[in-house]
Amino acid sequence: MLKQLLTLSLFFSTFFGAAAQTVASASPIVPRPNPLAATSSDTVQAIHRLYSKHRTGGWIWTGVGAAFAGRILGSSAAEGFSNAGGTVVGTLVLGGVPAAIGIGKLSRFSQSTEDQTVAMYQKTKLLPSTVKRRLKRKYFSE
Repeated sequence: MLKQLLTLSLFFSTFFGAAAQTVASASPIVPRPNPLAATSSDTVQAIHRLYSKHRTGGWIWTGVGAAFAGRILGSSAAEGFSNAGGTVVGTLVLGGVPAAIGIGKLSRFSQSTEDQTVAMYQKTKLLPSTVKRRLKRKYFSE
């Protein structure tokens, strides 16, 4: 157990190194944009960032689900499918659920949905409540 813990800590310290803090320059403080007072182009850019990040998350969830399902099916095939019920349940739970979450995100945040949202915003200056709820300050400041 200690050997595994040391190996894991070495792995994380190698790949996730800490960055040193830098001293702040003497430049004036620039206020962050307020999402409520954002211009039309700022809001459109924030919508693009929101949809892009959610699509990326959808691909990641789908990939993780496919990897887990492939790993479970591959290991049980090597054993000769001795426990078929466990293989099916494991594949559905560990592979199917993340894949379903990813596919759901990909369908809700598709390019066509993004285009419809931007077109509706540019036409009426109103956002759907689902987009308005998810549109946080971080999408305006990137």
